[in-house]
Amino acid sequence: MLSISKKSLVSVNSKNVMKHLSYNRSYSSFITISTKTSSFPFLSLYPLINKSVISNARYNSTSTPPTIKYGKPLRIDRELPDPTKEQRKLMASFILFGGIMVTALAVIFNYEKTENAIVTNTLYQLRRSEKIRDLIGENIEFDGLIPWVYGQLNPMAGKVNIRFYIKGNKNKSGEIKLVADRSNKDQEFLIHEWSLTVDGQRFDLLEENSSFL
Repeated sequence: MLSISKKSLVSVNSKNVMKHLSYNRSYSSFITISTKTSSFPFLSLYPLINKSVISNARYNSTSTPPTIKYGKPLRIDRELPDPTKEQRKLMASFILFGGIMVTALAVIFNYEKTENAIVTNTLYQLRRSEKIRDLIGENIEFDGLIPWVYGQLNPMAGKVNIRFYIKGNKNKSGEIKLVADRSNKDQEFLIHEWSLTVDGQRFDLLEENSSFL
């Protein structure tokens, strides 16, 4: 059998009693604190909030207001645009457009002249003329890359004063000139001049045929 002394039992009991008393004290203090803060739970945080408010007030009272610093004024180190530059560009574009339109109209009107019955009939008579074939050769046609008829050609008004260049297979070119008019559209044209100039020499074609119009 185990033998336990009385002193050891007394020491063990005293230790248990002390633990029990300390536990009761901590529990009672926790109960008192919880009962105080249960109805007003935010009171437990009041000391912390109060300290933060006081510290912020002190910081705001001692801090200086922000200042705005202005630097040097901005500068544009480049040339100002020329206000007349766009006007000159528009004027040049307008002149170029006008030149193109005038050239196009001139080409259209010249084409109408080359296809006119008076001009085509003149070429037909020149191809039939032995005198012209002897001077510039066969295959008579307009000379130049673009056939061009100069002068006035207005059959409705009864005024014809034209000239154009022709060539043949003899590598010679000549200038044809035709001048004719009429008083009204019921009459035939009266030819005043119909001539061919080759190498500075003028040949009168009226002697050969004067009634081709």
